[in-house]
Amino acid sequence: SIPPALRVDSLNLGLSMIKNLFLCVGSQKSGTTWLHSVLKNHPDIFFPHVKEVHYFDTIYNGSILLSARKVERIKKIIENNKFALEKYFTALSQGLPLDSGIKNFLSPVNDQWYLEFLKKNKKKYAADFSPEYALLPSEGFKCVKKLSENRKIIFLMRDPVSRSKSAIQYFFQMKGDNDNISEEEIWNVVNKGFAVNMSKYQNTIKILKEEFSDNELLFMFFENIMENKQKAINKICDFLEIEHKTVNLNELEEKVNESKKIDFPKNLDDFLLENLVDTYKFVSSEFCEIPSKWRLVA
Repeated sequence: SIPPALRVDSLNLGLSMIKNLFLCVGSQKSGTTWLHSVLKNHPDIFFPHVKEVHYFDTIYNGSILLSARKVERIKKIIENNKFALEKYFTALSQGLPLDSGIKNFLSPVNDQWYLEFLKKNKKKYAADFSPEYALLPSEGFKCVKKLSENRKIIFLMRDPVSRSKSAIQYFFQMKGDNDNISEEEIWNVVNKGFAVNMSKYQNTIKILKEEFSDNELLFMFFENIMENKQKAINKICDFLEIEHKTVNLNELEEKVNESKKIDFPKNLDDFLLENLVDTYKFVSSEFCEIPSKWRLVA
């Protein structure tokens, strides 16, 4: 039987559309991992075994993150059980039921793959927290609408300069190289646009508002969330029309995915501020009030 979270849409080539899709589309280093950690056990939300699915950015931005994960997963399957793949291909050739875990990682990445990945649940929402979706073009969000009957989308924002610097720290942390980083190495990352592009929130906001209705969107500020975490969680639950989740103090205060500090060039803040001034102006004009901790407040 088809889980309540999906339905068959005969007009969509027989694909099972997700009835209620819950997306957190970024921005990276703005509290998405913390929010995921708080909501992951909510009885009304299904999260897959990975926080970031990276489907839409794979299809529309050429991201390699999903492919890399699939390769690593297959390597682990082979290392942990040398008969797993042999069993899978034997079942495939004989038309027998396939191991769903291996099937998922060997299947081609397409719309059907995404639907299969999220459909094993009987909860109200199927969730996908992938901050790289903030960089999707309009076509990517049109695909979101094609694959979901209803959707709720959250976009978190953080002071653009602070977010950019945190992203740079995280970049070097993921490389396993947070010690003795030269200014030249930092500027190489900055000059590739890595630090700035995802902080240009106006690009994401414009596309989201073009593609989705107001009741499908929730924009929140990282700084406000951190000031009153329980209030923020309640607001998100109200947006999703689900029960408030009461979390313990330790869970509320826990820092998740915090990046190790590095020494930045002295003129980096000025460079970032100059390149992000339009973002500050846009956000302050788009929303009634932006956090006082932001560097530029209208």
